[in-house]
Amino acid sequence: MVGMRLQKIMGITVVLALLTAVAAGLSVLNARNSVASPTWIMISRFVVALVFGGFGLAVARESQLQGSLFIGFEDWRLTLRDIVNRGVLPGLVLGLINYLFFFYYRYSPMVEPRIRDMKSIYDSFVISLASGTAEEVVYRLFILSCFLFSFRHLYSRLAQQWPGVVAILPKALAIVLSSLLFAMVHNVYGFTAAFFGGILLGLIYIRGGIESAIAAHFCANFLFFSASYLS
Repeated sequence: MVGMRLQKIMGITVVLALLTAVAAGLSVLNARNSVASPTWIMISRFVVALVFGGFGLAVARESQLQGSLFIGFEDWRLTLRDIVNRGVLPGLVLGLINYLFFFYYRYSPMVEPRIRDMKSIYDSFVISLASGTAEEVVYRLFILSCFLFSFRHLYSRLAQQWPGVVAILPKALAIVLSSLLFAMVHNVYGFTAAFFGGILLGLIYIRGGIESAIAAHFCANFLFFSASYLS
């Protein structure tokens, strides 16, 4: 049973790493005036996603999280249903909220040139996929899971006295702190959107696994980019 579980974790990790690497490579190939090597970018992203994804899934299991819907569900139809309900639909709502609040700042000098200069649906698709996969593997699957694991052990002695607090507080702290780190890697323009978006994505990850978080992140970015720069 343990061997089968480990085999599943490794399989999902490799798929996540391949998806992250391909998305990053396509993004570099599609970038205008890029001097980065697509091959090197793909290799580095593959290694990063493989390491962070593997550790993240293992820590998620120790933290009593599914980490991935494909680990817990045998019926792929139920998995796809949950990815749509817990990932795609909330992601579209998040993208709409970003559009309503940040549309007028879309051409700010603080926005990355590759985003301001997108010209097609393909540009929007590639950028959304590259950011959605890499950032979710690192900030939700790995960092949030590690925070949750640490806080659950830290507060485990209080479980008998305050079971309600211990059930909520570690998750709340893990979501907020991982969202804060996620927002800090964005510039001043994107800090607020990234922080509150990170909180929603953290909730989605805890409820629906890494697949739902990636789907939500991709849908939010794709809707916002397409509506803001291609309409």
